[in-house]
Amino acid sequence: MIAYNSNGKQISDSIINDISKKISKQETDKLLRTIASTLTAMMHNRVHVEGKDSNEAQIGTYSPEYMKVRTGNFKSKKIVRGVNKGKAREKYGRTGDTKVILSLTRHMENDLVVCEENPIKTSYGYAIGYQNENNYDKLISLETRYKKKILTKLSKTEESVKDEIVNNFLNVRTTN
Repeated sequence: MIAYNSNGKQISDSIINDISKKISKQETDKLLRTIASTLTAMMHNRVHVEGKDSNEAQIGTYSPEYMKVRTGNFKSKKIVRGVNKGKAREKYGRTGDTKVILSLTRHMENDLVVCEENPIKTSYGYAIGYQNENNYDKLISLETRYKKKILTKLSKTEESVKDEIVNNFLNVRTTN
């Protein structure tokens, strides 16, 4: 099982307490799935496209050395040292944009999903997380390195969207 940090239980408990008398368990489950899938897409875009942390500020800037790896802009197109000496360098097809987006091979960003069952099972239903434990470990390492909450906390915009989804969901249910 993957270890994870999440404020999902508090969010979920708050939502469930607010609506438990108004809608059925099936409707609550549908609401939680809608919130989780919407927030997953928003978080993916914020972190892996815009390069922003939970405060919606830039995560950081890649070093010139790392940018060579990202862009493949080396003096030599072949590896000159180590066990892979003489082999062609891997091309990642990334741009010269130096903002940190927590993605080189796209493995980490493609691994961010809504989890209902293993590897992340919660008592309250759904969580947003990584299917691969190594990607979770990378996230925690990067949050430590940049001294920022990146994915272990919702942004204010994401909190607002969550509240809007709940309000819209309840308004539709109470007006019908």
